[in-house]
Amino acid sequence: MKRLALLAGAGLLSLGLVACGGKDAGEPMSEAKVAQQTADPARAFEAVAGRLKENDILGAVQLMVPAERMGELRAEWKKKMGDEVPSEEDRAEFAAMMTKLTASDAEQVLYAELEPALVKFESEMAAQMPMMIGMGQGFLMQGIQANTEMTEAQKKQSVDMVNALGTWLQTAKLTDRELAKKGVAVVVATARKLDLKALDDVRALEFDQAMGKFGIVFGGLKDIFALYGFDLNQSFASVKANLVSREGDLAKVGFSYSFLGQNLTGEAEMVEKDGRWYGKDSVEQLMKGLTEAEEEAVSEEVDSLQEESGEEAVPEEEAVD
Repeated sequence: MKRLALLAGAGLLSLGLVACGGKDAGEPMSEAKVAQQTADPARAFEAVAGRLKENDILGAVQLMVPAERMGELRAEWKKKMGDEVPSEEDRAEFAAMMTKLTASDAEQVLYAELEPALVKFESEMAAQMPMMIGMGQGFLMQGIQANTEMTEAQKKQSVDMVNALGTWLQTAKLTDRELAKKGVAVVVATARKLDLKALDDVRALEFDQAMGKFGIVFGGLKDIFALYGFDLNQSFASVKANLVSREGDLAKVGFSYSFLGQNLTGEAEMVEKDGRWYGKDSVEQLMKGLTEAEEEAVSEEVDSLQEESGEEAVPEEEAVD
């Protein structure tokens, strides 16, 4: 169930930098607009990036998920929120956190807590950062090259991104006090904009509303990264795609974008469904998630019936058709 409920975030990460105009958070695009932006494989690819630039997570999901599946996503989200009842301890921790983040003196209190961590980082970790970054890059490179599911083009793009991130980390002013204060201000402003005081407020959100809240958080994270020279909006705005090949309902698009000052390129596979184009990987992940959810639901129902009848569940390997 969790796979489906978190599909939006997972799908976006799986696409990477893959769209436009702002609108109220949690307000879905019209079907006509979705159809217009997904009628061409290259246009559909660029459209997601534009939505992410606008912090429109719901719009990005609409562009990534076939129309007939949106209802299932909404239903799965609602079921997840209804099934997973938080403990009183979880409720208390969430309420305390939101109260702290939205208090009138939140900026001062949070920065006072952050300052000792910055001092500790400077004295204990800063000198080792170049070595740690180099080691981290090495481990990531090994993982990329050993991945048997990635194409050579995907490996190259991943390696280029790791190198760009390493270069950025070497120069980012991570202990700059003024930047830290601005970052804290962004965190507080984001928490206030969320307008969520209790964990039950989160559970009461419909899927579209939740995506709107995720968009607020995503925007806050982008603002913090931008303070340190990592401008994701610039990357999203720079995405350009072109059709490489098409055969039936499958197409390959080439894309380029700017990432931390580096011009990167790659290719992505797209699939057509009912006249609309979607990332092939995101559709396959959705179908896999739906299948797993259905199997889990059936298993839970069988277990429930067996419990009610007093029967013990039969292990799969012992079951007889």
